[in-house]
Amino acid sequence: MKNNLAQKPLKIQLFLGLVMVAIFATQQLWLDALYGVFLGLANVGMLALTFKAANHKAKTDAKQGVMILYLSAVIRFILLAVLFVIGLAWLKMNPMAVVLTFVVMQLGQMANLHGKRRLTD
Repeated sequence: MKNNLAQKPLKIQLFLGLVMVAIFATQQLWLDALYGVFLGLANVGMLALTFKAANHKAKTDAKQGVMILYLSAVIRFILLAVLFVIGLAWLKMNPMAVVLTFVVMQLGQMANLHGKRRLTD
């Protein structure tokens, strides 16, 4: 049951991302929005892996678990910055489609917080 609950936010984010792709497809920007979906999924994927590693490490050393979370935030920030630069500057994608799709998908992450006391619950 817990695994099913963990997939719910991912499904919500994917649904929101595909809605944004459909919306931007009306303006021939579906590929740009799809890149935004890729960025959103990369972010949530790294976040999920990090929480799993931090929870595992926190069983033996709580400080190390917290350190993993901090390092993950830095790594995700840098990774997303690089991927945004690649998409916007190098691939010349439409900034509105990429960024708006990414932001809407991140709002879907809020569904993951419903009923939780901590981010790692």
